[in-house]
Amino acid sequence: MQVSSQSPVPFQFKRKGGSIITSRADVWSAVASGWKLVDAVVFQQVTAPNEQLSLKLQKGQYTVVFQCRVEESVNGVYDFGLNCGASAVFADNGNVNTTSDPHDAKVYKDQFVLDVN
Repeated sequence: MQVSSQSPVPFQFKRKGGSIITSRADVWSAVASGWKLVDAVVFQQVTAPNEQLSLKLQKGQYTVVFQCRVEESVNGVYDFGLNCGASAVFADNGNVNTTSDPHDAKVYKDQFVLDVN
């Protein structure tokens, strides 16, 4: 997936359900020697159904790696989504409560290309 946005780049993370949901989007730039971590947005206000953050980035192309952790709490139900700019880039829902363990958890990972113009 490829997303275009102007700087500052808005990120929005939505969550709901009976699980604890945290996430992070790491912004990487390709350099001659490999990769350089430019910035990251971290969504850890677990009581907030909607978090909005923005990053000031230089014009150019970036790879954004999105990671999300869902942990069973009052139940295992979860629903989350990440938007970058005006684009929905990742979403999932379900029930993480799959065993008798009271701390069932899942980690999700995805990535997309971000063009800042």
